[in-house]
Amino acid sequence: MKKKIFITTGGGIGDLIMFTPALRRLKEIWPQCTIIFMTIDKTVDVINRIPYIDKVVCIKRGRFLGRYRVLPDLWGSDVVIFTDWQPHILPFSWLFRIKTRAGIPRQGHPLTHCLTHPLVNNVFKSTRYAAQTNAMIFSEALGISIDGDMTRCDVSIPDSKTRLEVNQLLASINLNENEKFLLLTPFASFDRRNWDVKEAKKFIQMVETKWKIPVVVTGIANDEQIHAMDSKYCLFNRTTILQLIELIRRAKCVVTPDSGPMHIAGALNTYVISLFSKDLPSRWAPKRNCSPIYLNYECSPCDDNTARQCETVKCMKNITAEMVFDTLLEAETKYHFLNTEVMYE
Repeated sequence: MKKKIFITTGGGIGDLIMFTPALRRLKEIWPQCTIIFMTIDKTVDVINRIPYIDKVVCIKRGRFLGRYRVLPDLWGSDVVIFTDWQPHILPFSWLFRIKTRAGIPRQGHPLTHCLTHPLVNNVFKSTRYAAQTNAMIFSEALGISIDGDMTRCDVSIPDSKTRLEVNQLLASINLNENEKFLLLTPFASFDRRNWDVKEAKKFIQMVETKWKIPVVVTGIANDEQIHAMDSKYCLFNRTTILQLIELIRRAKCVVTPDSGPMHIAGALNTYVISLFSKDLPSRWAPKRNCSPIYLNYECSPCDDNTARQCETVKCMKNITAEMVFDTLLEAETKYHFLNTEVMYE
């Protein structure tokens, strides 16, 4: 079926990756459809090399008319699916007379009337695995069944230029391109998900003592965090998204909070130990080659506003180096991923 389908999201890396199983299945069902996916400029590279997504466009927040630069791609669409609230674009979908305008309504908001198909499913209110909820959103909007396996996600695969750049990054911290390493991203964009620096450093020491293997630390960090980590294998603030993807692809294991690197690892089949705090592993953790750590306190899960007001953040701060090391040891005993070749279940 020849349809032009325009899909929006303003979410982060993990949110984008969680759409890929449903998008892949949609393209299998309607191979002649054109899928245009709109995101923010910081996350375009996460999915713009995936072959079943025809085009990735972005809004440029903070730039003159940056939110409206996607309108030429919106024009002529048969369907627009608003997976999040986009008040700047929603009225244009009505002005452009797009036949199917599906989205999650906002009670009492006048722009809700621009929608022709108010959606019931909402990934942030469902207890299902997020990729399954996304499939239900597309099914609801398009009037078809997006079925099948929703647990296999995809991500952009870096090219030879990016691989060379990563070789150079590793060389800058005295590692060669074929050297085994673990990857640790202790900090997340939402600071309530950050792992405690003291525990992260203790974990690194335990790994290096046990296996004599370097633990590369990367991600976004401020000067205080970089100084506190004091790592000789530090790549904080030095990688693009594609370079981060390549580092995760090469790593023998990734240790990270519930954040973008966790989803990248899941899509690349790199073993990941994910540290969960405010949300449920059942909703977000990769379904393969993943060992989530979740303390399951009586106050968990919670929303962002509750997390910001929490005085203890014990769900994250009480995840110890010993817990993570024991999880790594158990996974290594089972899968031997510190060997050159790994065969997962």
